[in-house]
Amino acid sequence: MISVKQVSKSFHGNRVLDHISFEIPDQTATALIGPNGIGKTTLLNILCGSLVPDSGEVTSETPDFQREIFTVLSGSHQLYAKNTVKENIEFLAVLRGLSNSDIRQNLDRYLPSFPLYDSVKNKLFEELSTGQKQLMILLAALVTNSRYLILDEPTEGLDLDHKRALLHAVSSIRNTKTILITSHDSDFITSAAERFLFLKDGQIAVEKEHLDTKEFLEIYEALYLQGESL
Repeated sequence: MISVKQVSKSFHGNRVLDHISFEIPDQTATALIGPNGIGKTTLLNILCGSLVPDSGEVTSETPDFQREIFTVLSGSHQLYAKNTVKENIEFLAVLRGLSNSDIRQNLDRYLPSFPLYDSVKNKLFEELSTGQKQLMILLAALVTNSRYLILDEPTEGLDLDHKRALLHAVSSIRNTKTILITSHDSDFITSAAERFLFLKDGQIAVEKEHLDTKEFLEIYEALYLQGESL
């Protein structure tokens, strides 16, 4: 579990995070919700260790847990464009200390959730569509044994088929990995996530579990479009 404890962060006198506290339980998918500019990216950067909070701390029972985080970003530019999909995945896995047998074992474990791999593994990464890239980046995260996954707007630019494939993949791993998702796609996020953290005024304004799309949109509209407190 990752614990965020009383974290604050300001930029040029503007407080973005205000003594925010919450937990990300192991082996579940948690959604971090809020419109653009509300502090989600700042919070993700603090979780990953690339940004230092002004006060507060992020802790875990896992030593050096931030080394175990793999972030899947929208835009799909995380792997080497001129390398094949297979080369990219193997390279990242070797950097994480995996042997060839470990890589093969992990691929065999996850390929049922990523049937696309066999048809694209020998293609250059730059030749893939946006949806194919997102799926292969997520597969790379799994093959490298990353314990914590951050999916930052993972459906941005994806067509319906690739959204469905991504949802299937996330659903198949969310009970074995600790996942944090940001997304403006209400249908995807309510299907992929089990817990929902709504960020407002630098704090968690609402925390819910197992929302359907209608319930999600009602909370979102009340918080961000009508300005109500829930």
